[in-house]
Amino acid sequence: MGRRRVVIEGIEPQVDAGRFPAKAVQGDDVIVEADAFTDGHDAITVLLLHRRKGVRRWDETEMSALPNDRWRGSFQVETLGRYQFTVEAWVEHAQQVRREQS
Repeated sequence: MGRRRVVIEGIEPQVDAGRFPAKAVQGDDVIVEADAFTDGHDAITVLLLHRRKGVRRWDETEMSALPNDRWRGSFQVETLGRYQFTVEAWVEHAQQVRREQS
């Protein structure tokens, strides 16, 4: 079966390769996009994880597929302060089996 890995790159928003924080104000939706793909044609699931800095629990939002392996998700800035986000993805083996059986 070979290797099944997901590559994530091109995450936005970022300022100067992540050296400085992107800015938003309370009530804004922060739109996050990333390129995510795998070797082969396997189905993948991509999540946006986000939290206010200092909060232990990450909130998860499933990202939507755009053309050309691009994905988009968003979260709302609820209170003033710093927020953190990251993108996580994996091969969705169950979706692949359903797709092959159709």
